[in-house]
Amino acid sequence: MKLRYFLIRILLLCCLKINAQITDIVTNLNSPFSLILIENNLYVSESSGNKISKIDLTSAAPIATDFITNLNNPRGMVINGSDLYVAEFTGNKIIKIDLSVDPPAVNDFVNGLTGPYSLVLNGNDLYVSERNANKISKINISATMPVAVDVVTGLNTPLGLALNGYDLYISELDSNKISKIDITEIIPVVENVVIDLVDPTGLMLKGNDLYIAEYGGNKISKIDITDPSPIATDVLLDLSGPTGLMAIDNDLYIAEFDGNKVSKSSKILFINDFLKTSPFNIYPNPTSNL
Repeated sequence: MKLRYFLIRILLLCCLKINAQITDIVTNLNSPFSLILIENNLYVSESSGNKISKIDLTSAAPIATDFITNLNNPRGMVINGSDLYVAEFTGNKIIKIDLSVDPPAVNDFVNGLTGPYSLVLNGNDLYVSERNANKISKINISATMPVAVDVVTGLNTPLGLALNGYDLYISELDSNKISKIDITEIIPVVENVVIDLVDPTGLMLKGNDLYIAEYGGNKISKIDITDPSPIATDVLLDLSGPTGLMAIDNDLYIAEFDGNKVSKSSKILFINDFLKTSPFNIYPNPTSNL
């Protein structure tokens, strides 16, 4: 019985993958890196364009409009209430954009970083991957005078971040792996999660699945973080330098850095969720030879 159920799962996965489609949402961007959804608008950091653009996803023909310009190679973004935090890679700083006023107010938040890349928020703690310093730092955003303090050092080109409870997952570009740390530890120990990737960058968690943008492999892969020895499986192929990932409903939106576009894919994203909520009934049960 278990074998039959397994074979049906494999058949469904194969059919869904065959039918998977990648649709361009907006093209002619300038090295889009990360994505964030605020209401119905998808915000995109355009690193070579030195700006953040905005896409109205309710539009029948979405276009990118300038939102904040004159930035310094913007990369990761995170939202907290009406405050949008942005890592400026070549500006070596984090800026804060107040969205509650019109026009939005842009202010330096923390300076003196070393190639800040991705951001993730845990309560009042903003975690930052500092690519050029090979470390993760954190900033208390509620402090009167916020400063960055080291969390873990000695990494190998840390880029993407994803938080699951107290586990912080980190993509290490030049080691071609995903590692993790426990952020509750005073001196966190870096643990390998999965290796043998191809230039991993952006990360996204959906349930127990960690989706990985493999920039050099031009693909999206995923692992089950509950597996003690996870193996990355391909989800989407034939992309063009994927970096940022965002799940919106059952669609996966992808910032394709080298393709200068934002695309999306449906149908194959959350198959495990479908299988969990829609179990198969096999009839007759039990059976011997049908």
